Formats: sequence, structure tokens, C-alpha cells
Amino acid sequence: MGTRVRPIPFIQDFNCLSNNLRSTITNLLASGTTVLADRYAFSGIAFSASKVTAGLAYEWCRSPEIGLPAPDLTVFLDIDPEKARERGGYGEERYEKEEMQRRVRGVFDRIGKEMGSGAGEAEPGGRWVNVDAGHEKDIVEGVIWGLVEPLMNGVEKPVMRLWEEHLPRPTSS
Repeated sequence: MGTRVRPIPFIQDFNCLSNNLRSTITNLLASGTTVLADRYAFSGIAFSASKVTAGLAYEWCRSPEIGLPAPDLTVFLDIDPEKARERGGYGEERYEKEEMQRRVRGVFDRIGKEMGSGAGEAEPGGRWVNVDAGHEKDIVEGVIWGLVEPLMNGVEKPVMRLWEEHLPRPTSS
């Protein structure tokens, strides 16, 4: 496979991602293009499931994303709220309230476990790696590059699907 890279920009409406980019991502991967996505489906699930006023169940928030092409690697930049506050600007966005961030982090922890946290081969659906983003920028960059660089020449395995165990199974006639 080649080293072509196609970034997929952050998309606010994750259902748009699910419905409109599923085949685009699959086709790019099949052609040997490396796809980089900022946030992808996991962020929409975490923030939606964390909204107390909405009362949305995790499973309901996850359901539109079932069957999306699974990442070969998800890098989760993890930072303590205290460290984030030290950097300035923390709390200015509506979702940067500490209680909300705690709930969101809990959902991301759940997703990470479902995706297979750790350094080894993960559960079907990809590998999830937590990176301590509380370090200096050059250290975090080096850690991320160390995770991403081995994948830059392509991945020789079939495209997995997110939560594919929840996909409908074909019935025999």
C-alpha cells in the first residue's frame, strides 16, 4: 500500500459522518490511502452521552456509529483538568466545565475499553492508546509520532467495523 494520506476534517454533525462518509472512508482505505480523522465518531458519542439534560443512553448515542470503518489506531490525548487549567483558556467553552469533562472522560474511558486499550492488538475495531497530554508539546508530539509512524506505509489487514458485533446478521432463507 502507498503512503497517500487524506485528512478528514472534524465534522460537528457526527450523523453526517456516519451517513455520508462511511463509503468514502472505506473506498479511500481500499485504495491504500491513509485516513487521518480529528475526533471521528467517538467524540460525538462521548459528548452526547454526557449531556445530563438530554438523558441519552450510551447505547443510543453509539448506535449511528455502529458499522463505521474502525480506526487502526485511536490516540486519546488525556489531560487532568488541573493541568488543562494551567494552560489558560480552560473553561471558556461551554463543554469545558469540570463536571461535564468528568462525565465525558468517563464515556471516553468506556469507549477505550471497548476498542481495546493498551499497546497490544486490540479487540475487533482498532487499537486505543491514551497519551498523557499534560507533558510539554514536543514530548507529546514524539509519543504520537512513535504511534503513527509505523502505520504510515499502510496496514495489511482487512478494514474492521466499529462495534461490528452489534451489526445485524444476515438471515438465511
